[in-house]
Amino acid sequence: MLDFKEILKADLLLITTAVIWGFAFVFQTLGLEFIGPITFVFFRFLIASIIFLVLFKFGMKNESKLHDSSLDYYSIILGIIMVIGMLFQQIGLQYTTVARAGFVTSLYIIFVPLLGLFLSIKTDLLTLIGIVVALMGFYLLANINPEEFLFGDLLMLASSVLWASHVLIISRIARFVSIVRVMTIQFVTVAVISGVLMLLYESWSINDLARATYSLLFVAILSSCLGFSFQVLAQRKAPPSHSALILSTEAIFAALGGWLILNQNLSGLEIFGCLLILLGGIISQAKIFKKAL
Repeated sequence: MLDFKEILKADLLLITTAVIWGFAFVFQTLGLEFIGPITFVFFRFLIASIIFLVLFKFGMKNESKLHDSSLDYYSIILGIIMVIGMLFQQIGLQYTTVARAGFVTSLYIIFVPLLGLFLSIKTDLLTLIGIVVALMGFYLLANINPEEFLFGDLLMLASSVLWASHVLIISRIARFVSIVRVMTIQFVTVAVISGVLMLLYESWSINDLARATYSLLFVAILSSCLGFSFQVLAQRKAPPSHSALILSTEAIFAALGGWLILNQNLSGLEIFGCLLILLGGIISQAKIFKKAL
């Protein structure tokens, strides 16, 4: 049984990741104004791969399990899931709004416990209640007309299933792998696959790439390198469904980023949706906080 301090540390890492990933939606949208979605994914993970290759070679020689290759196949699978999920998400952003993208992507909080059943991973009742409350909040935040369903929404839905699989695999291997090793292999896999696809389907210019530099640096360094590393660290302690619920609060920070950077104002109903999402996260933690008192 994990103690309160361990879970609190894990939750702080997950919340920090959610903040980064939420604002990343904004920078991903901005980047699409200059380069194509596949090109964006390639250069994002090329930068992230270079950073982690340097860490792997020079910076983290004393990290335990750095040279343990027994679980590398999981890292490759994670990379394949990530590149498909990222491409679906990046392409989907061209055909839907940031708010709708945040809502549909957040549906992975449903898929994590459902897929977890196949792996004999149970979800406690309070977390399930928190998920239901949070989903109502996501719906209000997205302000979706139920009569509309866009092509981008379908791509986002497919990506949410992939992210659920990603969370479950990370949960299974997090305690047994080197973060630097799994991130390096994962990011290189994404860069190689997206690089081949970019050469086949897209073109870009130096000028356009330069215009997307700030967006690329944000998502490569903060969202990819820090965000995914924090996720692995947190999931060494936090259960998968709980992790997914906390990470899904990225939708709140995506909306906040849209307001601060893109001047997309929030209505009273959308703000209420944010509060419901936060309430869902608190409900999922009620049992832990009760034990701490």
